Amino acid sequence: MTKDVQLENALEKILTSIGELPSSPAVVSLVMGMTSDLNTDARELSKALSSDPAMAARALKLSNSPFYGRPTDISSVEEAVLVLGFFTVRSLVVATATYDLFKSDNSESPAAALWEHSLATAIAARHIARELSHPQVEECFLAGLMHDIGKLILLQKFPEQYLPLIEAENSDESVISRESSVFGFGHDELGSALLTSWSFPTLLVQAIADHHHRVSPVEEEAPQISNIVNLASAIACSIEKGFGCTPIESFSVESLWSAQALSINDETLAKIRESLTETFQQERGLFV
Repeated sequence: MTKDVQLENALEKILTSIGELPSSPAVVSLVMGMTSDLNTDARELSKALSSDPAMAARALKLSNSPFYGRPTDISSVEEAVLVLGFFTVRSLVVATATYDLFKSDNSESPAAALWEHSLATAIAARHIARELSHPQVEECFLAGLMHDIGKLILLQKFPEQYLPLIEAENSDESVISRESSVFGFGHDELGSALLTSWSFPTLLVQAIADHHHRVSPVEEEAPQISNIVNLASAIACSIEKGFGCTPIESFSVESLWSAQALSINDETLAKIRESLTETFQQERGLFV
């Protein structure tokens, strides 16, 4: 059975169980389409962003953050597009729209905790990708950001069933196993099905689908990205930015299969963890 058929079957099973999935925010669909076309004019993309004042303001705020290392202030959306590039702008838009999906009036809510974990994972994935000189750094960021979107849907649709499942302590089963036993599918399948329905690139869909499974390196980039996301999530959990994390007795390469799969040593692992600790609060502040 091909991966495409597997995803179609998973989507059918999920829709039968929980009904319609949330639709993609309009600006995300528009920007994803425009940034996938290298012939798109920067002015056209900036106009699309400017059609949503809140999104335009957030893009400017993010593009002026120290995280992007710009030496001068960016004062217009068009300038942000020109300076940052299409792929970074795409990440900014998806991050902003994703934050709106997770946003809660209660900072102590499960959704808020899940957002912090997702953002920390995205930032860690970007750090890992840069350490590895990965050619698709922004795809790694997006995969990290969206890797647990399936958990959000389950949290919103079935809060009374899902919260106890996530909070179960001393369980010998993984979160995926517990989800499958209750719902018939895991958040990895649900997340990949959602991104398929949103017309996200196959690379990202597959990375989300595989992020809990060790995948051997092959020519395609999706397996490596899924391993990066798995490690990034573990690093996020290690700095107490977790949601339904599997406890790790010792935070070292020896206990992390994804670090081994990526040939990352303990020194590099510690460096990435330290970088995430230093940058997370700063990046989080851009969304609140």
